[in-house]
Amino acid sequence: MFDNVTLKVYNLPKKDTLSGKLKGLYRSDTNTYKGMMGNMGVYKNNDCLRICGSLPKYLNDENVTPLNRDGVKLAIEKLENDFCLGLKNAVVCSVEFGVSIITKGKPFEYLQLFGNTKVLTRVEYSKWTGLETVTYTSKTGSFEFTGYDKAKEMIDNERNIPPLFSNSNVLRLEYRIRKRKGIKAKFARDLLACDLFCENVYKAFQGLFLEAYMGIDKTGRLVYSNKSKKVTPADLREFQAEQYRQSYPKEYQYHLQKLKEAGQLAPRSLERIRTADRKYDRNVYISDQNPLLRDLDAYIFDVMRSVDTSQNLR
Repeated sequence: MFDNVTLKVYNLPKKDTLSGKLKGLYRSDTNTYKGMMGNMGVYKNNDCLRICGSLPKYLNDENVTPLNRDGVKLAIEKLENDFCLGLKNAVVCSVEFGVSIITKGKPFEYLQLFGNTKVLTRVEYSKWTGLETVTYTSKTGSFEFTGYDKAKEMIDNERNIPPLFSNSNVLRLEYRIRKRKGIKAKFARDLLACDLFCENVYKAFQGLFLEAYMGIDKTGRLVYSNKSKKVTPADLREFQAEQYRQSYPKEYQYHLQKLKEAGQLAPRSLERIRTADRKYDRNVYISDQNPLLRDLDAYIFDVMRSVDTSQNLR
């Protein structure tokens, strides 16, 4: 499930045999250049060699089908053979861990139900044609969680779609650590390229992905009343208000913001509202999870809690 990575290689051989193999080679000086090896960007300076790109695309010429640990190992070995350079001890400076999901509905139908989180900032990318991408970013920029329409991205970039995913709705979800210090913060050490096909590291990324996904408030719940008892006018207003919050989360948030900015909603009152909202989200007697998200959750839990039983790794 690892996709885009950035690897840094230090202690390079004195004799440079790589530059002659690169396409689009551009030199800044004798020791500094950049170019491409397949889809992998290559950047060299006096200190190190940096390699950036998608491992599954480099191995299989497409990055829709996720790589298991065996696949990651094969991709690293292919890079080593093509570069004539040992890479297993290369330092991982950024990494993506994601999954491509064939969904019943269109990807935007799921993404529009992804609300805010307590620790990450939500950024929505849309055009006049509608919502395309939702990204959650930490303050430092070290961590991200993003969701987008993978099939649309492949079509827009004129890339081949594997038969398994052709003519399908494909939702892509990715957990990203974008900086080396972010990796150190999560693992208390650097990760090396060989760690990417280690079972413990793989399982750790499963947990980080699931933690980020579960931290997103989901909207679009179906609100209903308990038919075993009589409904009062107050109950009806409560149900209607909650259905409005679930159906129109943006308008609800804007309304709260307007009241707060106008000084009509004290911080203490706002916190009480937030607490009540979280209580409603957990109350199965008032609302039921959106059917689309119920199916998505089931798939995510199944994939992220499974163990990659790659047989060829030692």
